[in-house]
Amino acid sequence: MQTSIYQDFRLRSIWNLIWPQMVSMYCVVATGITAVWTAGHINSDTQAALGMVNQCSLFLMVIIMAFSSGATAAVSQSLGADKTTRAQHYIFVTIAASAVIGLVIAGIGYRHGRFLLTLLQVPEAILPLAEAMWDISMLALPAQHIYAATSVIFRSTRMVLPQLWIGLAINAINVVLCLGLGLGFFGMPNLGYVGLLVATIVAQSAGALLNCLVLILSNFFHPTQIPSLRWIVRGLPYLIRVAVPAGLASFVWQTGYLFLFVLVASLPTEGVTALAGLTAGLRIESLLFLPGMAVNTSLAVLVGNCLGAGMKDKARSLSFRITIITTLALSVVALIIWPFREHIAQEFSPDPATQAQIINYLTYNLISTPFSIASTVMGGVMVGAGATHFNLLVYGGCSWLIRLPVGYLLGHILHYNAEGIFCAMLISQCIQATLMVFVIQYANWTKYTLKKHHP
Repeated sequence: MQTSIYQDFRLRSIWNLIWPQMVSMYCVVATGITAVWTAGHINSDTQAALGMVNQCSLFLMVIIMAFSSGATAAVSQSLGADKTTRAQHYIFVTIAASAVIGLVIAGIGYRHGRFLLTLLQVPEAILPLAEAMWDISMLALPAQHIYAATSVIFRSTRMVLPQLWIGLAINAINVVLCLGLGLGFFGMPNLGYVGLLVATIVAQSAGALLNCLVLILSNFFHPTQIPSLRWIVRGLPYLIRVAVPAGLASFVWQTGYLFLFVLVASLPTEGVTALAGLTAGLRIESLLFLPGMAVNTSLAVLVGNCLGAGMKDKARSLSFRITIITTLALSVVALIIWPFREHIAQEFSPDPATQAQIINYLTYNLISTPFSIASTVMGGVMVGAGATHFNLLVYGGCSWLIRLPVGYLLGHILHYNAEGIFCAMLISQCIQATLMVFVIQYANWTKYTLKKHHP
């Protein structure tokens, strides 16, 4: 009897699942870095405002990313158990929900954008610019929701190569439009910050359309697969049970990052340059973080497949093995980057004060690489198992009980400024990784799998 691809856990199969996602993540990195680099060459105010707008936009993605976590668990476990129809039903519900949620949140975000930016204490010097950028960025939000949800479906069904080709195309569109419309390259009109946002709208819309088309052609997403009301009543509660703690975890994590931006922006001195440095530093750090996220999402699918097939011990051993390999590999990359911090900072901003902040950020966050990568990868285990409440407790607790209070103490009370806040990020990552190891080793996270009698 031939083994299903969803029950194949050989090293080669695992690598074939991971490497396309790593390349896809680097496409995301290139897109983000291009936007930040372009904004920095417009001026520091644009770079700082873009950082605030991007972080707020991520905050508005919380609900759909929660649904995506539920979809990852439900779809991967269903395919591991050879229940294709159940997987198709969950896929349809996830994509339909992403479209509705995106439209609703974009409307709310557009209406209350100024309130949110003011609440986050965006410096007065860049508030009008940030508000203008925010209003335009809301046009991209529905497409971002659909693109994010369908990308998760590609991973959950192990269709990672189509996801890669689409990602490469979207990245090329975004880079060309960012440079062209943002700085006037390639003979295009120089629209400044408006060009950066137009590039995002076009690229995300194209990605959403292409993803949906490929899923339709692959027979995973089709109007004939609309689940009945009876199925929705029986099947939706599991997706919600996984999505709610995942959404809360993402909400707590994203609000933690938003308040991290508030801590930096409200520093007694150098607030704007520190904010620009944080924005650029996060993009540079993503060279390490996003490959870790690629492994996180791959491990979520593998764990879901294992548990769907009834292989609980395999799920646990696979989790530790992949975490160790990934952490070691990306720690080596961090060591390679370390000597070039100053040169990297110079590429991202011509302003010496901003360069100094970028170097400070990279110093602490490159040191934290083993801990941040390990905790990131292990979070995927909980998603695949449907035990997302553990992520809520660990990530949320470390963000709000350690990172932000220690950051405020070091940055504002003891006046270490932005460097104190960056140090607090390192401390929280160390504790977070330790707690996740404890959870995987000792907690009973395998009991949250879909039952065999589920529709």
